[in-house]
Amino acid sequence: MPKRALSNLDLMEYAKQLKIPKFRGVFMRNSLPSDGPQCHESAIINLDDSKGPGTHWVAYRKKGNDVVYFDSFGDLQPPHELLLYLNVPNVKYNPHRFQNFGSYNCGHLCLQFLCNKLKGI
Repeated sequence: MPKRALSNLDLMEYAKQLKIPKFRGVFMRNSLPSDGPQCHESAIINLDDSKGPGTHWVAYRKKGNDVVYFDSFGDLQPPHELLLYLNVPNVKYNPHRFQNFGSYNCGHLCLQFLCNKLKGI
């Protein structure tokens, strides 16, 4: 993967190459699929809204009502829009930091999370 911030197109291509199971797509936090979540899905979300240039990539994995949310800065809850979209009683999230502020690798780490290649989650 390139040593730079990843775009939505990069993330889509790498998710395809990595064969991430049940990958729904890459979305801005306020542009999630209007037909609601599927029973099993994963996705990468940008915390900016659709009018902005993008700020930070996060990801989640959903199996039934079991959802794990990943933010590479660690111990942060999902955005309100994602909670409304998922409509589940509880969301688990990672307690550990994997990224330093000012770095660009949040997209890379989201892909690693979705491939189950991060320890401590």
